[in-house]
Amino acid sequence: MKNFNKIVACLFVVACLVQSCDNAEEVSSPNFTVTPNSLEVKAGDPVIFTVDNAPDFLRFYSGEFGHQYKYRDRTNAEGTVTMSFENSQKWGLGSNATGTLTVWYSKDYDGSGDPESVKSATWLDITDRFDISTRYDFTFQSSGIVDVTDLADGNTIYFGFRYFSDNIIDRGAEWYFNDLSIQMDVEDAPALLTVADETNPGFTPVDIQGVVEAWNAAKWYWDSGNGYWRMRGNSDRIVNEDWLITNAINLTAVAPDTAVNLKAYSTLLNDFEYTYTTPGVYTVTLVGNNTTIYGDKEKVEQFSITVTE
Repeated sequence: MKNFNKIVACLFVVACLVQSCDNAEEVSSPNFTVTPNSLEVKAGDPVIFTVDNAPDFLRFYSGEFGHQYKYRDRTNAEGTVTMSFENSQKWGLGSNATGTLTVWYSKDYDGSGDPESVKSATWLDITDRFDISTRYDFTFQSSGIVDVTDLADGNTIYFGFRYFSDNIIDRGAEWYFNDLSIQMDVEDAPALLTVADETNPGFTPVDIQGVVEAWNAAKWYWDSGNGYWRMRGNSDRIVNEDWLITNAINLTAVAPDTAVNLKAYSTLLNDFEYTYTTPGVYTVTLVGNNTTIYGDKEKVEQFSITVTE
């Protein structure tokens, strides 16, 4: 009987230990609350948020543009995509006075910058969409803000600005190129999103024909002193073809909206404040997580704050 009692006692201890381990591996569900001091504030006045029973991790989406919870996973968007740039020319004579700069796009170019790759790619001419300078004074002219939404299909695209002249008798034109801007107008956006510009993703110049060894002769080059691209034309009296090609662009790509990380595992949080500067109605979202090596549990809390003038 004594042995039986010992066995029962041992089994009880083992059961308790197993139950204790099981409890240790459980992740508790977040049970926090966040309360603003007011649901209606004036622009410029801080909102004080009180946090009760803060979770291990807490993130804050203000509801402003770029910080909306509903767009936290958005990496592509639909909207109107426009493109523009500045251009100017001078010195071209005869048939070199106009038509030496054209605009193209390709969806099968490999982006290598190799002349053979440029020549083997499929390029489609879209010059007629843009205003290309015919002035003779180097005054920058806007290409116009041109709708290129029809080219936005979620795949990689390259835009190429091609200089070509086969008139070796007359002086070739010199071109200035600046301020490439590709933007998207998307839902709920108070301003246009930048898809690409002069530096992002940048350009690769490619000499196809009429290569001249001099660093700035008969080719596209970056004029660092003035901050724009230049093309010197065929002053060497050669048939010349040179491309200024953007690096890869996805016309539908956008950055996901982001949150402010209010709390990490080891920090305490009883309250925080935030100031809205623009009137409107904002959907505030708090995302709390309790996270261990055994798992993660999440709670999302939302409410609206009205900001007045």
